[in-house]
Amino acid sequence: MIFLKKVLIIYNPKSGRFSEEKLSYVLNFFKNKNILIYALNMIERPIKKNLANFFDMVLVAGGDGSLNYVINNLVFADIPIAHLPMGTVNLFALENKTPYSLGEALNEIIHKYKPVKINLGKANEQYFIAMVGIGLDAFIVKSMEEKIRKSKKRIYNNSIKYLNYIFNIIKISGNYKFYDLSLNVIDSGNTEDSNAYGFERRELHYAKEIIVSNIRYYGGPFKVFPKNSPLDDKFAIRLIKDVNNRIQTIFSILKSLTLYKKYEDNPDFYIKANKIYISSLDPAQNEKIYYQCDGEFAGTLPVEIEKVNNAVTMLVNPASFF
Repeated sequence: MIFLKKVLIIYNPKSGRFSEEKLSYVLNFFKNKNILIYALNMIERPIKKNLANFFDMVLVAGGDGSLNYVINNLVFADIPIAHLPMGTVNLFALENKTPYSLGEALNEIIHKYKPVKINLGKANEQYFIAMVGIGLDAFIVKSMEEKIRKSKKRIYNNSIKYLNYIFNIIKISGNYKFYDLSLNVIDSGNTEDSNAYGFERRELHYAKEIIVSNIRYYGGPFKVFPKNSPLDDKFAIRLIKDVNNRIQTIFSILKSLTLYKKYEDNPDFYIKANKIYISSLDPAQNEKIYYQCDGEFAGTLPVEIEKVNNAVTMLVNPASFF
């Protein structure tokens, strides 16, 4: 539990579960406890790092993309950041076992959660808290972002929105061309593999789709990386090989969910690393291959991804992290 006098609430009105009624509920929750609040619409106003210095906590009311935006603006700041899930999927909230109910979540955040320095990932210049996807899922993310921008209709029921999201994923993925990817492991430091300080491990892997994860969950309530944690000093990385269409890719992901124990020690499926470099086997194809961070389109290959220790202070559920 932390002592709160002033709270900065950063909200995203375009998040999947957001509504003005829910925002009003959140504001009244703090007012009723005589906690001063300042609400910032992240779509309309940029976040200034020094603004957070005047508050005891930053509460992010949005989805994983909203949380990603905030941590990229407040990385290495000491202020605790709490995530109030209002997105469609909310991977970090699943990791943190944050209740779905707003009231329960708010009560647990201020009475139960503890500030902990956690490790982030960094993909080129963008930090991420959950994962990076390279290939098909990044293509889907970019296509969905474009589809949402063009759509004038908003779906308010989160279950229907999630089903609609899945339907569009299936539809969009049929248009994807798979490329050959190379992943270079460039871990460095004193590791269990060597007694010498400064040991550098180098490996080369090939895949059609790559998922680099900082947490256990991927794509929803699916523990694709059940032994992973943002407190670890390495990423869990899923290599998806020998796929050329969406059916083969879905089947490969299902293997991750149902047969993890069988494949977890097989480097053809899973590897661990703290720094990697990913490119197309044909560098001329790099600009056609996308990567996404925390469900937001981030850019095209090549991408260097590294673990950044103690990069942000999050309010976390002790039952989930310890």
